[in-house]
Amino acid sequence: MQNLACSNTILQTITEDEKRGRVMSFYSVAFQGIAPFGSLAAGAVANWIGAPRTLIIGGAALIAGAGLFASQLQKLRRLIRPIYVRIGILPEVASGIETASLLQEPPLD
Repeated sequence: MQNLACSNTILQTITEDEKRGRVMSFYSVAFQGIAPFGSLAAGAVANWIGAPRTLIIGGAALIAGAGLFASQLQKLRRLIRPIYVRIGILPEVASGIETASLLQEPPLD
């Protein structure tokens, strides 16, 4: 649930307003529309090799996917951070930019 909520939040905040509906429809298909097919495949594999082995394979795939995601997390942060600064989600950076722009104005005498 946490993964779905975080993914949804990131996608909605980094997507341009006019494209948000399209992006969220792809997101819904990816996470909700494909699940029945995965369940069907898992049931077929469990029927073929047994439920315990199927769960072990699924768990190993989950751990491998988590490792792959963790290895790409810094890259994802570098890509998303400038977008968050631009739209003001990171207030400490946005306020620093605002303060710097105020310092560039000539002083009032």
